[in-house]
Amino acid sequence: MIGSGYFQAIGKAVPALLLTLTKQGFFLIPLILILPQFYGIFGVWVAFPIADLLATIVTGWYLNREIRRTLNAEQV
Repeated sequence: MIGSGYFQAIGKAVPALLLTLTKQGFFLIPLILILPQFYGIFGVWVAFPIADLLATIVTGWYLNREIRRTLNAEQV
């Protein structure tokens, strides 16, 4: 949520929207549909932390990329 808020605050709507949708739209729903086929009810419970972890990794990647671009632009 913080990464999405950051991109929204700096006026970059597309990354903000993508980061908002990553956890529930891109990761959680597919994991909830796939994991129970292999792990039963345990797969449903494990889908939540896996979706959080994947969303954190994607957010970290976006933030790292943006910070590097910002720092490179300031050095020039």
